[in-house]
Amino acid sequence: MLGSIEVLEQKELTVMPQSAANAWGVAMNSLVGANYKPMAYVGTQIVKGVNHVFLAEQTMMTVHFDRHIVIVTINEFDGKYCLVDIERVI
Repeated sequence: MLGSIEVLEQKELTVMPQSAANAWGVAMNSLVGANYKPMAYVGTQIVKGVNHVFLAEQTMMTVHFDRHIVIVTINEFDGKYCLVDIERVI
């Protein structure tokens, strides 16, 4: 498509703080319809608990396996993890 950005295959993040790895593993484990590959651990945001923010590659389970770059926010509060938001960047 003219003018669109073609997302290249991204390298998966292999090292991150333990709390971030726990957040990613628990919150992203139950999603269906797309695969997510963490590319960067952006950092934390103090809210009710802590938000862990990641940059990730999203591959949609469509006929064309559409890929996007997204920001994933996962909340950690009272020992529990909850997916807050997945926001498409490109």
